Amino acid sequence: MAKPSSLDPKLRELIDLLRQQIRRYVVIDSLLAIAAVILTAFWIGLALDYGPVLLGGTEMPPLARAILLMLVAGTVIAITARMLMGRLRRPLPDDSLALLVERQHPNLGGRLITTVQLSEATREGDSHSPELLQRVHRQTAAAIDEVETHRVFSWQPILRKSMLVAPLALAAIGLLLISPQAFGRAAGRLTLLSNEPWPRRAHLEMVGIELPVISAAEEDALPPELIPFVDNKLRLPKGSSGTLRIRAKADDAEVPVVCTVYYRSEDGTRGQSNMRRIGRVVDGYQSFVLDGPPLAGLSESLSISVRGLDDRLAEYQIDAVTPPAITNMEVSVRYPDYLRSEGSSSYDLQTRYQAGLRLREGSDVVLTATSNVPLSESDVVLRTDSGATEAIELTPNKDHRQNQVMIENFSRATAIRIVPRDWEGISAQAPYRYYLGVITDEAPEVRLRLKGIGTAVTPIAKIPFEVVATDDYGVESLQVTAATMVKAEPGKSDAAPTESADAAWTNESASVSVPLRWDRAGNANSEIDLRDDAASGRLPELRPDEAISVFAEADDAYDLGQPHLTRSELFRLQIVTPEKLLALLERRELGLRTRLEQTIDETRHLRDTLDLLRSQGFEDVVEGELGEDAAGALGDQNDATHAKQVRRLRVQQSGLQANKTSEELTGIAASLDDLLEEMINNRVDSADRRERIGSGVRDPLKNIVGGPLETLKRQIRELETLRDQPVEASAKATDSVQTAEEVLLQLTAVLEKMLDLESYNEILDMVRQLIEDETTLLEETKKEQKKRVMDLFK
Repeated sequence: MAKPSSLDPKLRELIDLLRQQIRRYVVIDSLLAIAAVILTAFWIGLALDYGPVLLGGTEMPPLARAILLMLVAGTVIAITARMLMGRLRRPLPDDSLALLVERQHPNLGGRLITTVQLSEATREGDSHSPELLQRVHRQTAAAIDEVETHRVFSWQPILRKSMLVAPLALAAIGLLLISPQAFGRAAGRLTLLSNEPWPRRAHLEMVGIELPVISAAEEDALPPELIPFVDNKLRLPKGSSGTLRIRAKADDAEVPVVCTVYYRSEDGTRGQSNMRRIGRVVDGYQSFVLDGPPLAGLSESLSISVRGLDDRLAEYQIDAVTPPAITNMEVSVRYPDYLRSEGSSSYDLQTRYQAGLRLREGSDVVLTATSNVPLSESDVVLRTDSGATEAIELTPNKDHRQNQVMIENFSRATAIRIVPRDWEGISAQAPYRYYLGVITDEAPEVRLRLKGIGTAVTPIAKIPFEVVATDDYGVESLQVTAATMVKAEPGKSDAAPTESADAAWTNESASVSVPLRWDRAGNANSEIDLRDDAASGRLPELRPDEAISVFAEADDAYDLGQPHLTRSELFRLQIVTPEKLLALLERRELGLRTRLEQTIDETRHLRDTLDLLRSQGFEDVVEGELGEDAAGALGDQNDATHAKQVRRLRVQQSGLQANKTSEELTGIAASLDDLLEEMINNRVDSADRRERIGSGVRDPLKNIVGGPLETLKRQIRELETLRDQPVEASAKATDSVQTAEEVLLQLTAVLEKMLDLESYNEILDMVRQLIEDETTLLEETKKEQKKRVMDLFK
């Protein structure tokens, strides 16, 4: 401010008044600007904070409100510094103020500025007339009453700011009066950065995501697991299908008709899905669920928001993580002790699991599962083929990436189901299935064959036999047993299962066993000598009408349960006298003679067929079969074709008949071999009898089969190859007829030999009958004599 001068008091008052008005103007203008900024920011912030709420969105985040508050504070400070403090600190000289007045009042004619400037006490060097200055001073003082200081100011800025501030201020006052809580919440959220939400019509609450529990037990239907959001985040395994669950408050809020889920995936895909309303209001809440996309078959992380009416649950993050997986399964097997070599301590089998893997019964099995992440308490269930289930635990190593499943005494086919679960509770979305089959240790198989022994033997016979015993892992012991048998009394319940149609037999305690040694293929052979065993006391003396049973027994080293003892087919041998055995053999010999007679008849028919081919010739076969009239009625081509077919058919039939005859004679010779062996094994015949059967019947039959009959078969085969060459075929047919005649002659000679033996056998039968009759007569005589002696004492 200028120092006091000799200026007229009225002029001084005018200048001072103008200075005060200017400073007041600056203060009002600055305050209006500050008010405009604050009120504008208030309503803008309120709109940005509460407007989305009305549209179903969420409030401004704290960071955005803090930024807005800092912008407003910065603007207010800038206005205060520049518009208020800066302008108030600027000097307002008297001459500048006088100039302002002069500009608005041209009628002063510059007298006011002249008076103010020349009246300054510090002014020097001016050349003017004091009288003139006094005169101007008086004129100015006289004209000052007409000066209007308000004309100096421009009221447009004040008016514009007032027009902005007034409605904003009135609206703020109205909001304060109408809803003090809303005004206080707005002020608190915008200035104090309070997180108290705006009231809404609807009130939604996030419950979480229900995820099905994957269980290793097929029959268990476990309830789903509810996973809550922690800090608006949760983790779900990829491939899972969860159910999003929220609830809406129903007591003091409006329940939305529908709630919508908005989601955004990691790759930027956006979408929305409506939630289903579930049931009725329970405990004051209405439930909503979403069990479809995007949570069905989750493949990537998502961010979701849920909107219902004006409430919104925003920015919930679902992280899709790779579930734990079993990357490798190793199987280690230790066989049972009876299958292992002594001193072995390592595993007998170590292999990677593969479908169809089968393990030996009784083994100790260790499954080593390698996972991609460390595992915690995983779900493991064993299910055998019998339906029994067992839940077991994994045995982890230090880093929990390799876990073992131990199965002791593996005895049944087992399905292993594993659901790996990591330390955060994330589990695989499907069980890992492994199936191990079992190779059961089967009981040995044993087959017994008696050599040269029929169904009846003499008490002094020897019984040769052959045994074949096989087992999965080798036979431990093998023996053949002969046990005596007696006829069971009628009504006994312990009759043997080998009873015949007319008698049942039971085993006695007397038996003899022959331990055997077998080769690598399980073959063994030996014999049981009834005469030697009876003489040594191992068997009681055998008598006719008794019987013995012969069977083989084999067992293996199986020690996991009931021993594997296998018995072969049981052969029941009737004990007979040598005479009765010979009678049985003679009846069999009679049957062989009948077979030989039939074979001779068939050979004779073969000879006739070959003779027909030879006599009629290969060119006239058709005429010989169909007659001259029928042959003449056929065309030449049909005659030739039919002739070839008939000729080929007859030659083929002849070849088949020759083969059949050879096989039949071979069978008869083999049966005669059996008869001879039975005679030898039963010690019932002399060398001359065996010589008659062997040299007289068996050997000639073998010679016929290997000699002329083989030649006949060869000739018939050659005849078939020459059927299209009539001349050569006719010559070969002639040779075959001669060979067939030779076969017939030799077979007839053998048959006559068998008839001679039959006559000899009939004589023996007559002698045997006489001996039996004599024996019977002697016994009856002794009885009669004894009776007479007893009658003498009566």
